[in-house]
Amino acid sequence: MGLQKGTASSTELVFLGTSGCIQVPAFFCDCANCNAARMDSRLRRTRAGLAVLGEEAVLIDAGPDLAVQLERERTKRVDRIFLTHWHADHVAGLGELGEPASICKWPRIDVYVPADVAHHFDDELAYLKALLDVHPIAPGDRIAVSDGEWEVVKTNHTDHSVGFVVRGARTWAYLVDGVVPPDETVERLVGCDLLIPEATMDELDQDNWGNFAVQQATDFWRQTGIPECILTHWSGHSWREGELVAGWTEERRTEFEQRHPGLTFARDGMRIEL
Repeated sequence: MGLQKGTASSTELVFLGTSGCIQVPAFFCDCANCNAARMDSRLRRTRAGLAVLGEEAVLIDAGPDLAVQLERERTKRVDRIFLTHWHADHVAGLGELGEPASICKWPRIDVYVPADVAHHFDDELAYLKALLDVHPIAPGDRIAVSDGEWEVVKTNHTDHSVGFVVRGARTWAYLVDGVVPPDETVERLVGCDLLIPEATMDELDQDNWGNFAVQQATDFWRQTGIPECILTHWSGHSWREGELVAGWTEERRTEFEQRHPGLTFARDGMRIEL
């Protein structure tokens, strides 16, 4: 059925994309993981984004692969978009919505964007503004959506980056991108059933990326006490001594999941009932 509005009694998460800014396979990379993904479509990863499907179709982020992702899921309409930060792998697909919104005469799409970067809609996307209602947001804001309440929380990725804690049928948090968030954000995670953080690199030997490696993300999840964790925004690569190299094999990733009950690596198209 794709991204159709669901029934009032059900909400579903769909992982539109699950890679970091480096998709898998990366056009410039001939590592073992990229070559494996070229041979097996199940190993391909597009840039991270999430759809929340209930009475409305709500997106988190709109990366450069958005049109392909929405076609894959047979999308018919988008009602709202929550943006985490203004990096190309999270916003470059916004322009893809102009033609379908106009041709199909969608109602205006509500777009929630960190206040410090809301000016980009005037500077770069003015041609879309007739189709959108742009809402600047800041940590502490709460937005009522038909399937629950969305609270904006700060992440430690950029000066303006945010995540979301969503309280509905279940309480879950989406913290992509970023490393360990500020204490005030950690406090807002109390009571969550599901944590969705990033794990950009499988292994990372320097500290100035503003992104988690897999073990760092896992350690943070364990510290929160949240029972379930889904890692997304992972690139299938590692960063060692200033070089991008192949990351973990599928076998190693499966072994890691088995050693950490409650943890799952997200896959493109993966669906979770709430």
